[in-house]
Amino acid sequence: MNREHRKIIHELAEVYGIESVSYDSEPKRNVVITAVRGKAACPNLTLTAVIERETAGRAPPPIAHIKQHSSKNDCGSNWLKAVKEEPTIDYFDVQD
Repeated sequence: MNREHRKIIHELAEVYGIESVSYDSEPKRNVVITAVRGKAACPNLTLTAVIERETAGRAPPPIAHIKQHSSKNDCGSNWLKAVKEEPTIDYFDVQD
């Protein structure tokens, strides 16, 4: 089992209250998990519910706006100069 897969197993075991131990050396390293009655438990929320709640509560990042300002150069003619406006951030109160 590769390192990333073992890490996921250890993290999930922690959430469920299950003991996890890695054994052997690479490339045959593996994870053994042990559930103890009374200690291991299913979490109240599903993984899908947690993901939906975390992604629904975030507002999209602000968009930088371009303003057109007129400025005069040495010849006296007007030129439009694009100026980047700093983005404003709006915060929304999201209730569950």
